[in-house]
Amino acid sequence: MIILRRTARFCQRHGPSRRGFYNLGRIENWQDRSAMKQTAGEAAGTEGKETSTVKRILLLLQCLVDYPGESAQALAQRLNLPRSSVHRLLATLRDNDYAGHEAGGFGPGLEIYRMAAKLGGHMPYRRLAEPYLRALSERFHETSLLTLLERRHLKMFHAASGSPDDPMRYNIGLNVLEPLVWGATARVILAHLSAEEIQAAIDASGPSPVQGLTPDATEINAALARIRRDGHAVTYSHRTPNTVGVGAPFFDAEGQVLGSLGFLIPTFRWEQSDAEGIIGALREAAGALSAQLGYRKA
Repeated sequence: MIILRRTARFCQRHGPSRRGFYNLGRIENWQDRSAMKQTAGEAAGTEGKETSTVKRILLLLQCLVDYPGESAQALAQRLNLPRSSVHRLLATLRDNDYAGHEAGGFGPGLEIYRMAAKLGGHMPYRRLAEPYLRALSERFHETSLLTLLERRHLKMFHAASGSPDDPMRYNIGLNVLEPLVWGATARVILAHLSAEEIQAAIDASGPSPVQGLTPDATEINAALARIRRDGHAVTYSHRTPNTVGVGAPFFDAEGQVLGSLGFLIPTFRWEQSDAEGIIGALREAAGALSAQLGYRKA
């Protein structure tokens, strides 16, 4: 009826053609365009609603992972949504095993755990860390390092490095297993392992690469206690002559240490540097990487 009334108004405005007939072609084209606009508007509205629903589900999934055990009311407040809407979304997620309900609260479902387990072994640590390494090297003009833990063998390896423009920089051997006892980037990892693992790593370690020092359990454990207290490590000529190593650890969602971000700095430059600024930036970068991996400090 709307189209008919519009057609009538169209006819009144334009009147008959010179031959006494209305231009039906123009009327039909106008009707087609009007119908197309109406259909496009309806489609856009539907698409907008679908996009909004998908976004809400994704945000709800994020809350289930980050804040497990919360009630529907708490989730509704966190998402600023009506509780009825949250209940509908939760029902959809539960039907597909993406959400679970226990002890009055909601959390991730089995499907989320399945996907996490499948992807966990393929976490792209190097890709995640590279922007931090690049930013650190550009800011301080020093060689930065990503060091990862190989827990089965109680070893570590350098997985990536950031190189400054300075001609005096280090060649880093990547993907070579090395002891956890020597070097700042290794010790910050060792400090967050169990007492049994720490002792096993000390027992398995040989002399320090540069000075040939024999591992001293008392000295090492005292150093590890300081690392846990301070949140970083600084070592002098452990692996490379006339070099200061600096390291800060990063963790996964369960609070398990995964590796460290660090610097190798010539001793003469370290003595003239803003040491507090370097350590602070390194800890901040390691903390940001931990947050990306789901870690939340207690």
